[in-house]
Amino acid sequence: MVRTTRRNALKLLGVGVAAGALGMPWVRNAQASGPYKIGFLGSLSGPAESLGAPMLEGVKIAVEDINAAGGTNGRQLELVVRDDKAKPDVGTAAARELVGEGCSMLLGVVSSAVALAVSAVLQQEDAVLITCAAHSMRLTKEDFNRNYFRITDNPFMRQRAQAHVMAERFGEVTTWGGLIPDHEYGRSTWECFDNGLKTYYPELAKAEPTISKPVMTTYGGSDYRNFVASAMRDPAVGFFVSAYGGDAITMYQQALPYGFFKKKHPIVDAANEFIVARAMKENFPEMWIGSHWYSGAFTGNPMNDELARKMTERTGIKFLDGFIGEGYSAVRAYAEALKTADSGKTADVIKALEGLTFDSPTGKRTIRAEDHQTIKPVVLYRVRGASNADGIEVVEHRVIDGATVIDPATPGVKLTF
Repeated sequence: MVRTTRRNALKLLGVGVAAGALGMPWVRNAQASGPYKIGFLGSLSGPAESLGAPMLEGVKIAVEDINAAGGTNGRQLELVVRDDKAKPDVGTAAARELVGEGCSMLLGVVSSAVALAVSAVLQQEDAVLITCAAHSMRLTKEDFNRNYFRITDNPFMRQRAQAHVMAERFGEVTTWGGLIPDHEYGRSTWECFDNGLKTYYPELAKAEPTISKPVMTTYGGSDYRNFVASAMRDPAVGFFVSAYGGDAITMYQQALPYGFFKKKHPIVDAANEFIVARAMKENFPEMWIGSHWYSGAFTGNPMNDELARKMTERTGIKFLDGFIGEGYSAVRAYAEALKTADSGKTADVIKALEGLTFDSPTGKRTIRAEDHQTIKPVVLYRVRGASNADGIEVVEHRVIDGATVIDPATPGVKLTF
């Protein structure tokens, strides 16, 4: 007679049917007391590293804060990190690796192309992904699936808010052009900004805008001078730019000798936070920048103030990038969802995230149940180089209620204007 011990029982079951062991109390209790594993997938090398690295820091601080407070449901959070290099094939392989290591809850992702590729395999891998920066409208429209969530704003919200402010503040500037990277993110942002100009100029500036065909640039390039020269020949005065990270730094530095920023004004930057401003310092031209989170706009929010304090202590940086706040918020969303989805199973987590309202550094956020787009404030600030110790200054900021600029929830249907 074989004695039924815990070891013998597991041998009899075999590795291939280990899931069946969940019915055994010693296995079930061991899993219930272990950590919740969360996988970070983001650009930690290449031209988008300057976006992915601060996002990861926000994730780390959130994990540390939650674990120091006793974890979620008495369980700690365990973070596993992978670099997607902003490449769809690398991102997909890295996502599968994370799931293979037990991380069915994924977060991060800078690149829309990576987000679209990973989103396509989530159901197959039985995983859920919360993106913290990927802005393609396709993710919550025609390519939507229930395993994908966006924790931040989207181009419809942000670029239309930027267009609203331009029509309100610079109504006399009625000619607009663009310098746009020729990929999913660039096209999404331009389409929404273009529509925002056409919507708000007649209403606020009492004028019809003239909008040029945008100059489409390369991604990951080293020489943008020909693109800048094309933009200089464009009769448009105001310009929208959505190159990001290292590409934007290179482009803006190469544009200075052309006198681009003297001839073109205002400049609207889609999402570079303080990254380019820190690189160029006093040479940084004034522009309006869209931000995921700006700590100066939410002073008095304890979560905001504490995150800013900790991040400044770690880095010595005063002007913090919004990607930090989004990485932090994604972890908070998972932690809040796990209070009701304590099993950590993907289906339970998805159900808990749908319609979830949770605290973040920008205040309360709600994830729409219909399309998994988060309703949150849209943040813009006017920044320029300065001779102070930081080399930059924020002249002013604007916070727009996300509920007033969000797109209708139409999962599965392409965005049309």
